[in-house]
Amino acid sequence: MHRARRIRDERGALSIEFLLVISALMLVFLVMLQYAVKAHAHRVAEAAAEEALASASAYDGSAASGEQAGNHTLSDLGTLSNTTVVVTRSGTTASATVTGDVEQLVPFLPVHVTVRIEGPVEQFVESP
Repeated sequence: MHRARRIRDERGALSIEFLLVISALMLVFLVMLQYAVKAHAHRVAEAAAEEALASASAYDGSAASGEQAGNHTLSDLGTLSNTTVVVTRSGTTASATVTGDVEQLVPFLPVHVTVRIEGPVEQFVESP
């Protein structure tokens, strides 16, 4: 009788353990998936920043043309939300900064992406 009572006390323990393990595995899977989505979004932001910089640093380019090129690239690729493209150009250098929000898969874990690149401005140099 004592042995039958012990078996009844443990009934359902395996189900609870199974749910805890499955919950932990799902959380790990979602975190890995969120990392992959962030890595992709970072590459999209890099591509947009590279296009913006190429347009702004061209011989006849401007900061406005760089921002337009960056926004156009972001709209084509379309994986970031709340994006901003800021391009600055001086006499010798140009820089492009792209920021945006990544799709949130894990609750309470907002993910943002910021990419800033800089390069020289093309200049006309007369040959000697």
